[in-house]
Amino acid sequence: MFTRAAIVGIGLTKCGKYPELSHKELLYRATRTALEDAGLSREDIGTAFTTSYDFVEGRSLSNQYTLDSIGGVMKPCDLRLGDNGLYGVVAGYMEAVIRSNETVVVASVLKSSEREDDADNRLCLASSEHLYTRPVLANMNGNAEYILAAMEARLFMRQSGVTEQNIAAVAVKNYKNAIKNERAEKGREITREEVLNSESLASPIKKLTVAGSTDVACVLILASEELARSISDNPVWISGIGWCTDTARLTERNLATSKATRIAAGNAYAMASIKHPAQDIDVAEVYDPYAYKEVQHCEALGLCPDGEAEKFIEEGFWNFDGRLPVNPSGGLLGGGHAIGTSGLVRVAEAALQIRGEAGAHQISNVEVALAHAGGGVTDGSAGVVILSRW
Repeated sequence: MFTRAAIVGIGLTKCGKYPELSHKELLYRATRTALEDAGLSREDIGTAFTTSYDFVEGRSLSNQYTLDSIGGVMKPCDLRLGDNGLYGVVAGYMEAVIRSNETVVVASVLKSSEREDDADNRLCLASSEHLYTRPVLANMNGNAEYILAAMEARLFMRQSGVTEQNIAAVAVKNYKNAIKNERAEKGREITREEVLNSESLASPIKKLTVAGSTDVACVLILASEELARSISDNPVWISGIGWCTDTARLTERNLATSKATRIAAGNAYAMASIKHPAQDIDVAEVYDPYAYKEVQHCEALGLCPDGEAEKFIEEGFWNFDGRLPVNPSGGLLGGGHAIGTSGLVRVAEAALQIRGEAGAHQISNVEVALAHAGGGVTDGSAGVVILSRW
């Protein structure tokens, strides 16, 4: 018999820099908030998933390092995922359905402030396909990630008809949205001209179209339908999940689109009985480490027909007051990017919209919300979670 699962507790720290807090302490704060939100204590925790990348953290079995922060000591919480935080929700959903009488904690933390300035470039090289891509990138003059992003952006722009002006408009939107989000780090008013005139990192990638790094911790508590109804008067139902990993070989992948996102979204939509995403979804939190990636992902998610993204941008379809607000939280561009944890934050933001508790960036009458996450430019993975009020 099919059993649903829901989010019954949310803990999310403000994005920023926390030199005075360790990974453990930052994650503990988010865990405590989630437990208080659900009206639960440590004794009520059944099991947990923690997500992180060992090569980002700089330690092997990095998830073991924070088990005590999520109340996992002496509990069956050694469930690790070396992947994006959104995948923790996918795994946690399945665990909650199977263990219908236990709560499931899904947690992730990242402290970007502890990485060296050139860490992202070295991480990009380390995570690249090692026979061809890595040697080629290592011999290029410049930041490997920006070079790959520029290649991908150019292909996408050529195929979709999206222009640098359109991409700049997305950055303007997300920086502005972040002003309303008290948990975002750097929301502010900017113009298209400021974006287009900002430092060129690798044409057409401009500095203001790249999400800055941040520290953040996020914890969600999941429960099966029967258990969720006994815990919360306002559960957020997980009505659809989908995930996919494309090939890691860039030479064998169509960089003009996100095939993994299309497949993941298709699976999530089928599970949630969504036929027309642009009409059936009320708000979307979409992975935007670069401004062009939001547009590319929106197209892959079916939030606009292929080739019509430019019109949707210029007509304000995805604006805060548009028909389908995309990243009303400010996304990664406005709020900050924490590799691995950012995907879980997208789910948390979408869940807060469903509960009507997003604060100043709340969209009215949200019944169905989408959360999306993807890997970096060298990673062809993607995940989609559909949340609903009923």
